[in-house]
Amino acid sequence: MNIDDCFLLGKITKPHGYKGDVILYIDADEPDLYKELDCIWLEIGGRLVPHFLDATKAHNALQKLIVHLDGVNDEAAAKALGGTNVFLPIKYLPELDENEFYLHEVQGWRVADAKNEETIGTINKVLDYAIYPILEVHSDGREVLIPLPAEIEIRVDRTKQQLFVTIPDGLLDVYLGTSERSDEEDFFPWDGEESEDGEDLDK
Repeated sequence: MNIDDCFLLGKITKPHGYKGDVILYIDADEPDLYKELDCIWLEIGGRLVPHFLDATKAHNALQKLIVHLDGVNDEAAAKALGGTNVFLPIKYLPELDENEFYLHEVQGWRVADAKNEETIGTINKVLDYAIYPILEVHSDGREVLIPLPAEIEIRVDRTKQQLFVTIPDGLLDVYLGTSERSDEEDFFPWDGEESEDGEDLDK
């Protein structure tokens, strides 16, 4: 299984008990969608290795699941999997509404200003901060950071692989224009930290 054909579901956190069970943390908006899995892919040595699930049990925490992997039968084997990333094929992602998108899918797409439909550049990656995601865009050799708080209007064109974003007034001048401003404080008014899983946050 190629990692580019998968999404990060979560990670194995720690053993549960002494018989090989582990805690699977599900990093998704709707974790219930993934509580009847029969196979997951673990990232081991830079490769995705399939592991069948012998059993799954509910956990008190909404985003956690107690799972028993085939062949993992004692605490030592379970402990060795602690911190391992867990992936699923992209086909397991739920369908989105017309103007919703998954952060992982827009890398390489173009982004345009929704007010005039002028292309700004190409999305290099999405920085997944707890407060809201930020697009890192390459524009004529320059880097532009575009915040995506909930109130920002976004139009998605999957056919053209393009996002149309309502850009805050003055933001592009900071990066591309002749503005004398030297900071981004008005556009990024927080001291947040990047979420645990870094740059990709799939539903």
